[in-house]
Amino acid sequence: MRRRHSKWVMVILHSMLITQVCRPFCLSTRYPVGAGIMILSQAMGEEKIENYHGVPMLTHGRNVSYDIPDPGLPEVSQWLTANPNRINLGRIGLQYKGSLVSASQITEPRQELDLWKGVITSTFKIDGQLVNVVTQGDLHSDSVVFEIESSLIASGDLGVELDFPYPPIHSTKYKYEVFVGVYDFPENHTTSIEGYRDSMAHIRHELQETNYYLNLRWGPGQPLRLSRQHNATHRYTLKSRSSSSMAFTANFSPEMQTADLPAVVQQRSSSAWNQYWTQGGFIDLTSSSNPKADELQRRIILSQYHVRVNSAAKGQSPQESGLMNNGWYGKFHMEMVIWHNAHWATWGRQEQFDSIFPELYDTLLPSSFARARSMGWDGARWPKMTDVETGVSSPGGINGLLMWQQASPTHETLERWDRILTATADYMASYAWKNTSSGYYDLGPPAYGVTENTPPSESLNLAYEIAYWRYGLDVAREWKRKLNQPVPEKWTVVAEGLARPPQIDGLYTVYEGLNSSWWNDSSLSGDPRSLIMLQGILPNTPAVDPDIASKTAKKVWEIWTDDKIRGWGRPVLAINAARVGDPDRAIYHLTAYGYWNFDDAGFAERGGDGLFTYEREVIIALTTIVAYMAAGWEGSQGDAPGFPQDGSWVVRHEGLIRAP
Repeated sequence: MRRRHSKWVMVILHSMLITQVCRPFCLSTRYPVGAGIMILSQAMGEEKIENYHGVPMLTHGRNVSYDIPDPGLPEVSQWLTANPNRINLGRIGLQYKGSLVSASQITEPRQELDLWKGVITSTFKIDGQLVNVVTQGDLHSDSVVFEIESSLIASGDLGVELDFPYPPIHSTKYKYEVFVGVYDFPENHTTSIEGYRDSMAHIRHELQETNYYLNLRWGPGQPLRLSRQHNATHRYTLKSRSSSSMAFTANFSPEMQTADLPAVVQQRSSSAWNQYWTQGGFIDLTSSSNPKADELQRRIILSQYHVRVNSAAKGQSPQESGLMNNGWYGKFHMEMVIWHNAHWATWGRQEQFDSIFPELYDTLLPSSFARARSMGWDGARWPKMTDVETGVSSPGGINGLLMWQQASPTHETLERWDRILTATADYMASYAWKNTSSGYYDLGPPAYGVTENTPPSESLNLAYEIAYWRYGLDVAREWKRKLNQPVPEKWTVVAEGLARPPQIDGLYTVYEGLNSSWWNDSSLSGDPRSLIMLQGILPNTPAVDPDIASKTAKKVWEIWTDDKIRGWGRPVLAINAARVGDPDRAIYHLTAYGYWNFDDAGFAERGGDGLFTYEREVIIALTTIVAYMAAGWEGSQGDAPGFPQDGSWVVRHEGLIRAP
């Protein structure tokens, strides 16, 4: 359905052309592949993959094998963590006088992104000669179109270089890859030109278990010539035969196929972007007098662009850094699945949400059933860090013990989700342990909490996880009632018998057994976001006392100062502040621009470790939280309840879904 906001969306987007210098990145798709397996296996020595069975840990009187690294099988453990991994499908760049163009050869660079059409226009000079490059990606296939104009093309000096890297050796040191792939192992893989005709060509790339094609297509009126460089095994050159311009489609596919003509892809891409911007929700802050409104508007718009490029998927959740680079070996994290994808529903983009769910959970359900069964529990225990090809839970000290990846069902069609919900709730009820001393059902130990900074062998009844467990089981019970199905008695017994989130001196604490001095322990209080997630991220639940949660939030605000907040902590603070009735604090956290940077292209910079510059969680968190503050939540009063009502913020919005 086309929405009324299309005209003012166009005005805002056309006034927000992004300008930046050119930056090289890899070409990646959502294919998780097994390439690189043989490289790692050579380092395994006598270690055998089949000997890995996890590491047993004492869990309430019995040994349970968790998916954590086995110190007796270090290479196998690392191999399982890193594989299957994603690869860089290829590098497409400009070649000048036989060599790849370097940054030092480029002068007067300028790059503009037309958000409305999804078109990037780059202009620069090489040896004083102007070069113009127009790039468009296809939202419906793994294709990209390039149009290049320059007198250097006609002279034969400027062409396009195609190069195919090999996956690097994955280790604990290299679990983050900004530029994916290496060019040092040409003998380990092969490439060849196949099916070369007048207006198309195909390059086959073979990497052991993985084979795919680069399918090239150009118009009959602008013939191009493809050749292999003699001095480099996997480098190819694409040049114009006579013209000062060249246009071609580069399509990556598991099979050889005819790529669409450049004009077809360009038209389809622009139409798809127009449709994206005119459907779903929108927020307009341009009438606000607050000096911080324009920057927030910029971030909202660019975040909507980035989630469409990096987060829209089919049957899987995107990895932490989307398609920009590889983070955590290119695997996605199940505890972040709702965090990464709830925004689709919040912004009224049900098509993108339904493309991922419930297929993702359906795919992982068999392995999750097996995982729970092998550990002695009922239902399905969802993995932490995984891929849809294998469903294996990657071994990790945190991975095997984290709790909050267990699914919390959404509003989707009851019948479609029933099997997944039932398996999840069965596991949640089975996992809880009846403490005969207290009479309550306990969670853990061993366990890791959401902040991953608690001692797993001591983490009993983590506050957020207890509340999350109660909320999930309550939703599951209500779900069954709506389906007119009986509610399993164990669900009710555990839900209503769960231990309460622990308290000390009238404030919630991270886990049971601490004393009031924990606030001074920086290893725990350095990141106390789990306590403010009790209100805001988590909807209302009987497990959480609103007054105690509000008092706890004020304490967190005192100790978690701006200089300590990392990653998606600031959006969490904003949503919590809005929920407890402090919109001034909420907007402060959203607009503390000096502490969380969005660069000129809208990339949120990860703070603290400097491992990679693009953190998608921050972009997604902003997208989710600002919609929450504008549309409100169950029980909120008035319009835009998360924004200050001081007259400086004028919030127009439509198509957003009210939060529970």
